[in-house]
Amino acid sequence: MEIDVTHMVEDSDAMFNLSGSRAEHGQEAGKFIWDNSIRYGKDHPLLMSDEMRDAARAHFKGYGAWPEEEIAAWTEVELQGIMCQDVAAAIREMERYKYRGRIYRSL
Repeated sequence: MEIDVTHMVEDSDAMFNLSGSRAEHGQEAGKFIWDNSIRYGKDHPLLMSDEMRDAARAHFKGYGAWPEEEIAAWTEVELQGIMCQDVAAAIREMERYKYRGRIYRSL
């Protein structure tokens, strides 16, 4: 699946608010980044079709972090939020390591 995340890459400094750890955001990091990811996903949805949403669910199933039933039960808002959070993490990785990760800046 290919997703246009140009707007997120161009606003890479803001990705700090969608992805981070307790060391960066404190004890409430999980709630902080989840709330921000949900809000961002509502304003900037990434998954624009059922095919993209199905592919995203398959992608997250591959992580092994959630039971299949839980992934299937995610609402549209939750799915958009977790996708934004995942992309934000990849962008932060790109910014830190430049040529390693799932996202690269074009020349």
